Amino acid sequence: MITIDWNHLFLVAATSVLAAVSVIILFSVGIRLLTNAEHAKKSHKGSDMKALRSEALNRAVAYVMFGLSFGAVILGVLLVIPGVIKGV
Repeated sequence: MITIDWNHLFLVAATSVLAAVSVIILFSVGIRLLTNAEHAKKSHKGSDMKALRSEALNRAVAYVMFGLSFGAVILGVLLVIPGVIKGV
């Protein structure tokens, strides 16, 4: 007879929901920062250093957020494929 360890089932369910929400938040923050960078780019006239710094910072952090979300998705795929990550 098959027995279900409910604690482990709930742990897996909670972990998968947390991972999905984390990826969505990372990607959403990246999109928001990239949009802020585009608005800063359009708003500055000439050589406004404050707007240029704001654009560069928003764009850099947006790319970091996209990279983190991409890395989380790739890690999830590698965890699902059996034998790719040894010892898991």
